[in-house]
Amino acid sequence: MSSPALDTIAEAHPPEIEILTLIAELREVFENHFDRTWFSLIIDGMPIDLRTVRDIRELVSLTTLYPGEERQIYEGVRELETFHRTVKRFLLPVLKERLGISWLIPQKRVRDARQYILRKLVAFTFPYNLERLRRLTLKLKSSLLVHYPSLE
Repeated sequence: MSSPALDTIAEAHPPEIEILTLIAELREVFENHFDRTWFSLIIDGMPIDLRTVRDIRELVSLTTLYPGEERQIYEGVRELETFHRTVKRFLLPVLKERLGISWLIPQKRVRDARQYILRKLVAFTFPYNLERLRRLTLKLKSSLLVHYPSLE
């Protein structure tokens, strides 16, 4: 479904359209899988700076791109990279324990069957969603550096 107005915008500003599309995809992944109360609870005590989460939220909230915002977007990408590395290093190895579904710590296991199934599903899908976040971050970073090489 294409309209002449959208075609004109896409022809006039293809880098902005590409960047905003990637930001929208990142928004979907971040807001649906990482910017949740349950996630805040399981990362409690981990070395994730509040500034990191704030900068990521600012990045994924962008719906328009104004000249000069490239640096802000790039800083958000760098914070996403830091977020990914930190979560992969500090949370993935202990995810089941943090979710309360590990057999290694039976006294902290969730007793409710529904909660157990839900948390098991989260543990199963979490690495995939973290990888999706990483791939989209790399795509956005590559797109930014192609269109704005002075950022690096």
